[in-house]
Amino acid sequence: MIALLMTLLMAQGIPALPGESGAVSGIVRTSDGTPAAGVRVSAMVPPEPNTDVASAASFAALAQTDEQGRYRLEGIPSGRYYIIAGRVDLPTYFPGTPDIANARIFSITPGGSVSGIDFAISDTSVRTLTSTDIRAQLQVGTAIPVRVRVEDGAKLPIFASGGFTGVVFTDIASGAEKAQLIQNTFVFDLSLMSSTAEYRVKVANLPEGYVVKSMTYDSNDVLANALKIPRAFQPRTALTTVNGVTYATVTSTPPAGQTRPELVITLASVPVPVEAGVSVRGFARNSGVRSIYISGTPGALYSDQSFEFRGVPPGRHTIAAPGSSGIPMGTSVVVGDQDISGIGLDSISVVPLDVAKPVDPGPVGRHTPGTVLAPVSLKGRMIEEASGKAIEEGTIRLIGGSSVVAPIRAGGEFEFSRLLPGNYELEVQIFGHLNVRQTVVVGDQETRIEVKTLRLY
Repeated sequence: MIALLMTLLMAQGIPALPGESGAVSGIVRTSDGTPAAGVRVSAMVPPEPNTDVASAASFAALAQTDEQGRYRLEGIPSGRYYIIAGRVDLPTYFPGTPDIANARIFSITPGGSVSGIDFAISDTSVRTLTSTDIRAQLQVGTAIPVRVRVEDGAKLPIFASGGFTGVVFTDIASGAEKAQLIQNTFVFDLSLMSSTAEYRVKVANLPEGYVVKSMTYDSNDVLANALKIPRAFQPRTALTTVNGVTYATVTSTPPAGQTRPELVITLASVPVPVEAGVSVRGFARNSGVRSIYISGTPGALYSDQSFEFRGVPPGRHTIAAPGSSGIPMGTSVVVGDQDISGIGLDSISVVPLDVAKPVDPGPVGRHTPGTVLAPVSLKGRMIEEASGKAIEEGTIRLIGGSSVVAPIRAGGEFEFSRLLPGNYELEVQIFGHLNVRQTVVVGDQETRIEVKTLRLY
């Protein structure tokens, strides 16, 4: 019926009905068949022969498509018109062509109304994006909600075996990978790496004693099959019109009324072999992503900021928890032949060098097992080597896993507080003096040193 009506319209015009103007309605779609929302649609008066279309164009009616790409042009005076969509300078003409020579003309009579004038807008009718726009749109990803369950009352590990526990997506077509730190609930911002949108998913770096029991996405078994993102939830082109100009944008917003499928990962605990040594447990008492080591050997840090070390031998140990952001933390503890729990980490200035390099524990000395040792200070005096006089200007830097700066005060005195036992480097750069860089060993009690430099002139 629509096809027959269109034939009549092209040949004879719209039949006259009561009223003084006509109306046209239909649906505009993008080149890939999706609704073109927010697109400008017009009834354009045909220009005179041999004239520039962009400069001579005259419009009898304007409208904008809704979210489903629907439009309705009303109040069209009787006459002959093109129905166009998109850019005024590069429009798409009905029935879906950028070439005016292939366009069809409507004859509108008073009171005439027709529906079903549907066509697809050409890509050239959308405003060309700038390089900045394109770079921004390349970052548009697909948001995948992720929920992690841990059975048997176990905790969720976020750091173990010297690395962070994460969820890894591998694009099947390209082999490209993207990972995010695991959490109880989070959104995986996955930029599509190929048009197939099919991925293998795994949990990387689980500590001993944990296994992935199940992994489902929209009720599909992702352990046995690839995760395939439904087309409706992949980034797609959307068209919008601002001040009469139609723009193409990339969006990953779900269609109205639809909810993104959720990836549900279930972890379970399994028995582990008994190790020689004892367990040391505690809390970091400071949120943030961080690794954790005891005498250079990695432990497990959980999402509630608690930590655990297994198989710890007797001796004095340093626990260091560098932070990828925020304040580093640590403490020293004396270990015997009994498990220790409830250790709280203190904020420290900087972790020692080679914090992830295993070292033998220090001597227990007169400390009893279970004793927690407070952070210590490094104090010193800066002097000019030839004269032995104090240098009372400048700053001095202590370098460990990161670095911290202290001023040189009266008498050449300087001080670094809240340090863990271990190796550090001192760096001195004072105007008019030779630069100095030397290794400093900090013990479990206050350390004092003397730093010398030569005057250059």
